[in-house]
Amino acid sequence: MNIEKEIIAEAQRLFDAVGVTPYDGGSLLILGLETTPERDLDDFFRDEQGIFRLPGFEAHTRPRLNSLIRFIQERGLSAKTVGRCGYPQGEELNLKQQAVAAGLGSWGKNSLVLHPKFGPWLRLMAVKVVGATLFPTSSEGDSQKETPLCQDCTACIDACPQGILEPYYLRDSGKCEADLSDLSPKGKLVLCDKCWVVCPVGK
Repeated sequence: MNIEKEIIAEAQRLFDAVGVTPYDGGSLLILGLETTPERDLDDFFRDEQGIFRLPGFEAHTRPRLNSLIRFIQERGLSAKTVGRCGYPQGEELNLKQQAVAAGLGSWGKNSLVLHPKFGPWLRLMAVKVVGATLFPTSSEGDSQKETPLCQDCTACIDACPQGILEPYYLRDSGKCEADLSDLSPKGKLVLCDKCWVVCPVGK
């Protein structure tokens, strides 16, 4: 087995979904891990200094990312996460676009990446690899064509409390309640997840 295949095999051992896209003179490993009640990757809050903390995401992803990076570096290649725990900051990189381009899923009507098995519940990370050519896992690019996973379903559109979802398009992202920073009595950030919960894909 050559180095490239070894890297993909190790990534697949550690994560639920793996894809590759070319990126900035190297290759980008797009990694997906399913969030579940037992493995809550959406557990986050804002501390007293106003800094976002992601204890659930970091607890479950950091050991896997560290293991994969160590595996790649031991083979003489350069590897590093993009952003914090593999999650890009600001406008650095659009992980949803990269995931679709890598074939990890397709754009859903809820404007999320839908995986055939995990639906909208994959949480994404990225690792940049330099020194070896990892072949792209899809040739379709960032396709936003209609997906057969959605068909005539409008569950996410009907459930949106702000009424800003249109098929495959979020009309006003500034009104999306998934971005609100209101705190619950327990100090947790309130996150609207209605378009995820009602999605039948992957259930």
